[in-house]
Amino acid sequence: MKKTIFTNKYVWLLLLGTLLLLPVLIMSINNSKKASPSQLLKVRIGYIPILDCSQIYVAKQQNYFSQNELDVELVPLSSGPAIIQALSSGAIDIGFANLATIVFYEQTSPRLNRLSGGTRMDKYYSEAGLVVLTDSGIEKIADLKGKTIAVNSRRNIVDLAVLKAIKSARLSANDITLVEIPFKDMETAIRAKRIDAATLPEPFLSVALKGSGLRNLGDHFAIAFGELYSTGYYALPNSRIITPEVIRKYDLAIAKATSDLNNPTDKTYEAISAVTKLPPDILKSSGKPEYVINVPEIAYEKMKTWLKEEKLLGN
Repeated sequence: MKKTIFTNKYVWLLLLGTLLLLPVLIMSINNSKKASPSQLLKVRIGYIPILDCSQIYVAKQQNYFSQNELDVELVPLSSGPAIIQALSSGAIDIGFANLATIVFYEQTSPRLNRLSGGTRMDKYYSEAGLVVLTDSGIEKIADLKGKTIAVNSRRNIVDLAVLKAIKSARLSANDITLVEIPFKDMETAIRAKRIDAATLPEPFLSVALKGSGLRNLGDHFAIAFGELYSTGYYALPNSRIITPEVIRKYDLAIAKATSDLNNPTDKTYEAISAVTKLPPDILKSSGKPEYVINVPEIAYEKMKTWLKEEKLLGN
């Protein structure tokens, strides 16, 4: 009888121990299913440190890339043309760029693979501004005649927007001077009066206007186009790294990030803040584009038409 009681106690203790260890066992099994760092595919994405690129910020910081077996390195660059150059040389595997830069590139090179992600802008989704000093005497677009305006790169979507915006005030390309300055240096340049106006995107726009002495004449993109798909993500068609399977995994991560950005929470802004190093409060109040999964092909045809109208693209 004593032996039976001892045996029953032993069985119950064994069962209790198993139940207590069950959550640990389940966690171990789940962790074993996750790819280890050595199993992740290294992918380098070239980007510009602006809010347009928030899809990849969120996808990286929320581990959406790693959940899809991608080890993403974000490589900051100054402009769309610089990113395309890095993509062509193999320095990066995926590149963020505006549609004007892509149209220029594809005039003489094979069509790039269009990946998920991108932005659309209109008067409701505004995230850029043409900024001047409040004491400059520049009150409206027409007052830019004879002035120097900073763009981050020539022959891209920003200088196209400026050229089309000044047309609304009956000015022409001959009435202004465009100079190249990285977005991050534009506020310093305008406050030092080395330029008369700056084409600032978010978050640089909100940061600059938080200080005194600057005025926003309006969103040059909204003035120029009304509505447009502005940016996307691209890969070389013959890339050995960005295969159809990698594109599928990348697209899944971007889809999750886009869903987050369309319904942002504190975690979403914290993810963006981790990359931009800006406080979430500033990010919450900043203007934003509409984040889209796909850029329609018709948007590239519209961009070609606009570039031809400004004589920036050959026939």
